[in-house]
Amino acid sequence: MSFFWQKTKGLNADIERHRAKEVELLAKIKELEVAIHDPMNLAALRTYRRFLYVLQQSKANILSQLGKKV
Repeated sequence: MSFFWQKTKGLNADIERHRAKEVELLAKIKELEVAIHDPMNLAALRTYRRFLYVLQQSKANILSQLGKKV
């Protein structure tokens, strides 16, 4: 029960890192969406969207670990 009364430092730090990187990726995606007419920007946009997808999967995996005993 003490798990719910204290912050888990490892998972919380991972979640914060994921949030910060997610904000960074979203900003880059918005920047690339403005200049989408360039083929290189289109390829970069697809790549950054894939990075965001993988990051969100990783974040979901970490969030699913909250509340479980290791």
